[in-house]
Amino acid sequence: MYTYVCCRCTNCTAQIVLENREDPNLLHRPPRPRAGREACPYCRTVFVPQSYYIKESVAPLALHA
Repeated sequence: MYTYVCCRCTNCTAQIVLENREDPNLLHRPPRPRAGREACPYCRTVFVPQSYYIKESVAPLALHA
């Protein structure tokens, strides 16, 4: 199982993977907030992620960097 900490761009709502958590014990801790701002790889808008969520998948997510 693949586990990712994700957020959504506040401009285009694209899903952005912030962290790949392969260790199942890490799921018991809250996501680590990132200092500063994120740049969306799709629309290039710079924003401050305000909410995080966990996404699990049986296959790796297709990551576009």
